Amino acid sequence: MGLPGRILLFLLGTVLCLPGSQALQCYSFEHTYFGPFDLSAKSLPNVSCAQGCSEVLLSLDTGYRATVTMVRKGCWTGPTTGAMQTNQNALPPDYAVVRGCSTDFCNVDLRTHDSLPNLSHAPDPPRLSGTECYACVGVNPEDCAPEKSRRVQCHQDQSSCFQGSGRMNIGNFSVPVYIRTCHRPACTTMGTTSPWTSIDLQGSCCQGRLCNAGSMAQPFHSAAPPRAPHGLALLLAAPVLALAMAGPLRLMV
Repeated sequence: MGLPGRILLFLLGTVLCLPGSQALQCYSFEHTYFGPFDLSAKSLPNVSCAQGCSEVLLSLDTGYRATVTMVRKGCWTGPTTGAMQTNQNALPPDYAVVRGCSTDFCNVDLRTHDSLPNLSHAPDPPRLSGTECYACVGVNPEDCAPEKSRRVQCHQDQSSCFQGSGRMNIGNFSVPVYIRTCHRPACTTMGTTSPWTSIDLQGSCCQGRLCNAGSMAQPFHSAAPPRAPHGLALLLAAPVLALAMAGPLRLMV
């Protein structure tokens, strides 16, 4: 091989050895769960990623031991920084955690339901409001038919009944959601949002025993994908791949 050929091979090898020039191997998985989940013994497929790996968990709970949880693992394709916004007075309770990392198969931390906090806190002492409502959550209207819903005694200041529908979104991974549960009279439903995740939920509250039994035949359609909300910015990574990425953002409503 002549000198020009050896120089070309040397330059090619140098480029391939530059940081970030080789793709990472990341786990690739997305699924929606109803209740506890455990991925620890599951063999997950993998994918090559140019920027990094990610894992995201998004959960919506009735507050009365019923939950829908989305889990997604794959390539990091989101923004390197952004705001997550939460409303501590909003119901139903929700939770989001976003984690990015920059080594092969590093998106393995979120594996079981233990990654979630308890979103169904019973009051202590166990004071009740005296209101009884239907409680359910699902991805189809029939999942929340009154005959399939639980009747629950509402906690403390939750003296209204709520029914609503919407979508849970992790990037382009999206599922419809239907929910009935107890609520406060203020009926505030704005939950956790971020550049990576959102729960777009619309509904209404009513007064009276088991009054949230109305039809859920019409789904709610999100008008746009989630965007970074205004408010306090929490830094995930800057840049994202410099972190090994400084850990998850954990926001709970």
